[in-house]
Amino acid sequence: MEYIQISIDGILYGSSYSLIALGFSLVFGVMRRINLAYGSSLLLGVAIALWVENELNISIIFFIPIVLFFCSMSNLYVERFCFAPHNTKAGVVVSMISSFAIWMQLDEISSQLLPDRTHSFPSLQISTFEVGGLFFRGDQILNIFIAFFISAILFLAVYKTKYGIVLRAVANSADTAKLMGCNTKLVNSLTFILAGVLGGIAAFLVLSTESQVTPLFGFWCTVKGLVAMMIGGLGSLTGAFWGGLLLGLLEAHFSYHFGPVFREITTFSILLIVLIIRPGGLMGVNIYKDLKSRDERI
Repeated sequence: MEYIQISIDGILYGSSYSLIALGFSLVFGVMRRINLAYGSSLLLGVAIALWVENELNISIIFFIPIVLFFCSMSNLYVERFCFAPHNTKAGVVVSMISSFAIWMQLDEISSQLLPDRTHSFPSLQISTFEVGGLFFRGDQILNIFIAFFISAILFLAVYKTKYGIVLRAVANSADTAKLMGCNTKLVNSLTFILAGVLGGIAAFLVLSTESQVTPLFGFWCTVKGLVAMMIGGLGSLTGAFWGGLLLGLLEAHFSYHFGPVFREITTFSILLIVLIIRPGGLMGVNIYKDLKSRDERI
């Protein structure tokens, strides 16, 4: 029973990893680039939203869309200054270094808006309940339900809509898509906005569960999201989702058996083992092989 309880807690907590990993995977799938400033853009969006909430004393119903709006705009800011000016194969390294630099900038702005070590965050206040001797936190149940729902909607949008066709066309070959009349710049911007919305949802759910936010939240998002995406599979939306759940499950068991200090050690150990055994992640091997064979042909 104890083993089942730990597994449930790990999977429920891992759902937040899944949502953040989806944002990373969406950007990587389209642009084949990693946005190191993703977590900091979410922190800045949350910090601005908290500042607005304190100034206007708004209810949580209006607070949620404000968080999503500022997270998406912060992410768009990163795209405009880091990725749009270097949207070529030669600019891959430059854009990643630029995102690291803007990561520091966004963290500094956030620290000015959130000067204290911890700040209170509005909570949904959903009670815990028991089923068959197992305890479930209502807010975490809501988290995993929303994670499943958003993953399904995102999957349908990517594979069943015209926007999804354009998105996949740009991901496969941006130059070819541009010759076919696709506005690749608009697609890239919309992708960053959508990733910001996904991250904003994840940020709100995680912080409302904890009822507080710290200046390290951006770094936490970047690390957990990147690791979950890379474990699940580079560029795979399905892999990002299951990678987050798997990471949460393994972290919970290692923390229980070896202590909380092993939680972060577990995160990077799992990533190292997965990348050694299956480069490209558990569900991203085909993408990895395609990119490798393409580079060899070139």
